[in-house]
Amino acid sequence: MFQKRKEMKLISKALEDLINGKEMEITLPNQDTLPAKVQHQLLRLSDVLRGTQEKAWKERNQIKELIAETAHQLRNPLANMESYLELLQGEEISREEQEMYLKALCVSEARIRFLTEGFIKMSRLENHVVQIKKEERDLTATVLNSLLQVKGYAQEKQITFSVEAEEGIYVAHDANWLGEAVYNLLDNSVKYSGDRGRVEIKISKNEMFAQVAIRDFGIGIEADEINLIFQRFYRGKRAEKLPGFGLGLYLAREIVLQHGGFMKAREKEKGMEICIFLPV
Repeated sequence: MFQKRKEMKLISKALEDLINGKEMEITLPNQDTLPAKVQHQLLRLSDVLRGTQEKAWKERNQIKELIAETAHQLRNPLANMESYLELLQGEEISREEQEMYLKALCVSEARIRFLTEGFIKMSRLENHVVQIKKEERDLTATVLNSLLQVKGYAQEKQITFSVEAEEGIYVAHDANWLGEAVYNLLDNSVKYSGDRGRVEIKISKNEMFAQVAIRDFGIGIEADEINLIFQRFYRGKRAEKLPGFGLGLYLAREIVLQHGGFMKAREKEKGMEICIFLPV
């Protein structure tokens, strides 16, 4: 009877430690008795609760970081819109000035819309709200469709493209979402290339993977940034003064990951190459 009372006191103390968030210790000998089993189960429960708490803290910190970054990214275009609206309300402004301010307002509005849409896509991908519907499709056709979407922007800078593709590359993928990923890569290549630059696209396939490689000859990245550029909101050191939010590569990688694939960046002597790998 004395032994059972002692064991119940130890279990009671273990429960009290668990309630108070203290670290539990195994005090009963590791033997095949009910009190010993209960204490071991409490210890396992403590580990589970601690893991859940750590996950909750991590997610809360990520949300706080995202909110802070969102506010930071929105601050400049909102401030610009406020300034130009005040200028438009001035009593003596010419027609040319009105047109200039209205154009600047449209640019700021477009930046806010782009950023908002990027956040929505990011949230949907991260929370697995997006349903990737993979079908056997022509990978080259998906890439060329994305190329058409970036052609207008490329023509403004007189960027030329070359496409090298093997015949008959059919891979299970969601043409809309994978097209979004490819578009983001092409858009970056054009954005960070100089006027009259060129972009090379190669589409190939082996026994394990289909590969889409996009190579530009633009500003490139620093050697120590290879493992950073796919992070959310990361802007390369050479791109800090250029427009952008650091979402394109992050979204592209999330889309490719949900296809069961992966991405790699390669530093080049001039420019860089980014590759998408999809399982065949």
